[in-house]
Formats: sequence, structure tokens, C-alpha cells
Amino acid sequence: MNTLIIVSIAAAFAVSTLPTQAQNQAPSLNAHVHGVSELTIAAEGESLEIQLISPAMNLVGFEHKATSLKDIAAVEKLTKTLQQHNALFVLPNADCQHIKTSLDLSSIMDTHHTSHDHQSDPHQSEMHDEQHKHDHEEHNHQNHNQNQNHDQEHDQNKNHQEVIANYQYRCKTSAPLSSITLALFNVFPGIHKIQAMWIKQTQQGAATLIPDNRTIVFR
Repeated sequence: MNTLIIVSIAAAFAVSTLPTQAQNQAPSLNAHVHGVSELTIAAEGESLEIQLISPAMNLVGFEHKATSLKDIAAVEKLTKTLQQHNALFVLPNADCQHIKTSLDLSSIMDTHHTSHDHQSDPHQSEMHDEQHKHDHEEHNHQNHNQNQNHDQEHDQNKNHQEVIANYQYRCKTSAPLSSITLALFNVFPGIHKIQAMWIKQTQQGAATLIPDNRTIVFR
């Protein structure tokens, strides 16, 4: 496992050991609230990793699988936007090189949205009719299963849908990172607040950021 990932995981537990004031600044990094996103920053040696976790609602305006052309286009636009790391994070007074961006949009990206294209082949049409008959015969059974799973689906919906973006950098230790300014508020108007926590080799902290206060200072 990548050492930096371990550091990121450790940061999730660091909040419980932070001073009371820092805890008050970031009251809940696990709550899924529309308008609120989470940011974790982990730095070790020359490695820097930034992870953004946000309700999909903040980024694309919905929290369901994208199946319509409009929704698919919105997710594709989001993908391109999240890949533009320079437009999201400003790293002043640091010589950092972007290495990799990893995105997880599986909660809203329907990879099978083309599976229902119409078929003009007569054989395919015959197969479709046979399948339709089979589906009709199992309709009652499916309804029963749907009713049985309704509560489970409802519980899953409570978790909502989130988008995760990871950014990896390599920074020269001769120019240590002193702060990060977030441009996320400008790019995504749906984000009203960012609950952030950060950990370095000798420091850790937490803060709640808003459009008028968007800079994390490491001290």
C-alpha cells in the first residue's frame, strides 16, 4: 500500500486528537450534506496528496445514475473540470509537480447507458419479443422482490451519491508548502462549505472553509 495513502487514512483519525478549537472548526467530516464537501491533504517528504469527496449534487446538480444525454454530458464536463487541477488548487511558494489525478464517478456514471439502443435485426427483434414474454411472466415475482428490497434501497439512498477525486504531486523539499488556496468555490457554485483536514510529518490541523475564507495555512 502506498505510504501516502496510509497517512491519509491516519488523518481521518487525527481529528479526534486535535485540540478542541480545531475540532470545532471541522465538526463532522463524515456527514453528507448538500453544499458541503470534504478535503483531506496529506504530505510526506516530497509527496503531496489531496483528496476531495463531495456529494454529486454539489458538482452536477443530481445524485442518480446519468442515463439521459443531458446528465451524461454533465458528468463528462465534470470529469474534464476535475482533471484541471491548476484551476482547483493554488499552491503558492511551493515547487510542486502534478503527477496523477484519479477520479471515481461510478456513483453517477452509468457505464451501460448504451445497452438499450434499438435493434433493427429481425432475429434480435424475435429475441426481444421472447424476452418480453419471459419478463412478463416474472413480473409478479419481481414486484415481490422490489417490495422486499424497498427498505434496503431506501437506506442506500440515505447514503446519497458521492464523487471522489485524488490529486498526487511531487514537491521539492527546498520549497515547503506553506498554504493551499481553493478555487473550488468558483468552479462549483454548489459547494458552499469545505470541511478540510491536513496532516504533515510534524503538523496536523483542520479547518472549515467558505468562499470568503478559502485558504489553508499550514502552521
